[in-house]
Amino acid sequence: MRTIEYNVVQDMIRNFTEQVQEISNEIDSESIKKLAGNIKEKIEKDALYLVVLGQFKRGKSTLINYMLGANLLPTGVLPLTSVITKIYYSPEVKVNVIFESGVKKEIPVDELDLYCTEKGNPKNQKGVDTIEIGYPFDFLNKDVVIVDTPGIGSVYQHNTDVTYKFIDRSDAVVFVLSVDPPITEIEKQFLLKIAENVHKIFFVINKSDLTSKNEIEEIVNFTTNVIKDITKKENINIFPLSAKMALEGKISKNEEIIRKSYIKSFEEELKQFLKEEKEKVKILSNLKSLDVFLGVCKAFLENDLKLKLMPIKQLEENIEKFSEFLDKVNQNKIEIYKLFKIEMNDILQSFDDEMEKIKKELVVKITKKIDDYYPSIARLKKIEQKEQLEKYLEKAIVEEFELLKSDLEKQIENKYSALLSRYCEKINEVINSIKERARQLFSIDIEYYEGLQRLVAQSKFTYKIGYEVGALEIDPVYFTYLLPKKLAQRIILKRVLDRVEIDVDRNIGRIRYDFLRRMEESFDAFKIDMEEKISQVCGIITELLRNSKEDFNKSQSELEKKMQSNQKVLEKITKLKEKISQIIFDLTI
Repeated sequence: MRTIEYNVVQDMIRNFTEQVQEISNEIDSESIKKLAGNIKEKIEKDALYLVVLGQFKRGKSTLINYMLGANLLPTGVLPLTSVITKIYYSPEVKVNVIFESGVKKEIPVDELDLYCTEKGNPKNQKGVDTIEIGYPFDFLNKDVVIVDTPGIGSVYQHNTDVTYKFIDRSDAVVFVLSVDPPITEIEKQFLLKIAENVHKIFFVINKSDLTSKNEIEEIVNFTTNVIKDITKKENINIFPLSAKMALEGKISKNEEIIRKSYIKSFEEELKQFLKEEKEKVKILSNLKSLDVFLGVCKAFLENDLKLKLMPIKQLEENIEKFSEFLDKVNQNKIEIYKLFKIEMNDILQSFDDEMEKIKKELVVKITKKIDDYYPSIARLKKIEQKEQLEKYLEKAIVEEFELLKSDLEKQIENKYSALLSRYCEKINEVINSIKERARQLFSIDIEYYEGLQRLVAQSKFTYKIGYEVGALEIDPVYFTYLLPKKLAQRIILKRVLDRVEIDVDRNIGRIRYDFLRRMEESFDAFKIDMEEKISQVCGIITELLRNSKEDFNKSQSELEKKMQSNQKVLEKITKLKEKISQIIFDLTI
């Protein structure tokens, strides 16, 4: 920031927000009061997201525990399930588990591992979607939310989609690598996918205490070159450190151990980024929201004055015309939503057509992989053969579907984004037609608060692979003990190969359902957002017209008193807008 400190501006914003609330209470409009409340809530809840990514066993949880100053998140040899954990500031420690069904359950901290570790919740059998932890940490600002993501590359979760759902909205990403080995192929591929969508990535090489200083320098140089090649960026800064040492030092309050962990340089740069660069963006956004809202208030009061100049008979006739116009608008709006849904179904139909073409190719490709792999395990015991084949089938299915799903997702997202853009434009045309009709009938110019909401839906896709033997069923493989080896091998191999087409078909269906659910969630969000915008514009106009009709029944002295009151509010608005505009100017030059 140029001349104003962050804390000073934050105090100003809080003060401006209170003044905006007072102004809204002085204006005879429920729409404006509601809008003021929404803006206040947005400013109070606005958070900065720090997303921590890393492959299984890189030390992500230990690093986060250092930030928290406590052994809060489970660490150890077992990976976490596909669960996002959000940690936000709270004066008191509290943990809430949000299930995929939408149910929310508060749990004691010591039960955390029952929901977020593979040991306590194998393959996420409990259906956990997100864990939210409130904790009184002092590492970062109180409005920072730390997001812990599942370890990429773990044998227990093949779908890394859960790690994407907070990346787009993140203010910074911490990518945790380690010295054993420095960077894997999985990490390279993952970084390649996210690099273009992330504004700021902090690269950490953990476990630096396990090797010598010279080796660390070699590892840092090697990793830097690899990352430069992937991201196509020259300014790459990597922080070698020991999260384990840092946490031990913090818990024991031993500054010397913390110093030897080399975590301080990472900590200082991260804090600087969050406090200065990203806080500036957040502050500007909040200031502009307040400025736009004041513009809405100003226009409302000015229009109120204009309407007093219109004769009552003409006003009533025009109100009737405007009401008829709104009936047509509502019908038009319903038709727009219907057409949107039809085109959504067209996108799904194109998905079905595409999958029919490539389903057979997938089955052939995966079957060949298994056939080629089988000779390498033919000497194993029958149970081991079965286990290895099932693992390989799972791996082959996931590999093929990850590539396929990534391409399909891009295609569908591009089609859906284009569709959404067109229909947003249609709704904007509806809003503009309402404003234009109000201008024609009443000579008023309507301002409204558009907001900058993004329409996103989180993927909850997980793979379903294999035939699960029920509690009262006997796996046919156990009968192969009585058969000759070659015959037993054929039965084991055939049983796995028979599953290929079933698993391919099943996972295509799951991908389709995931796309459908996400599009429907996005459509619902779009519809709510557009309804709010139309309702806001219509609400402001309706209240202006109602106030004008009521004013005709007031005495001259009452009218003068109201006009004087409105004039004072306009003066407050003008002064406050000038202050906000000046701060915006100071922050942007």
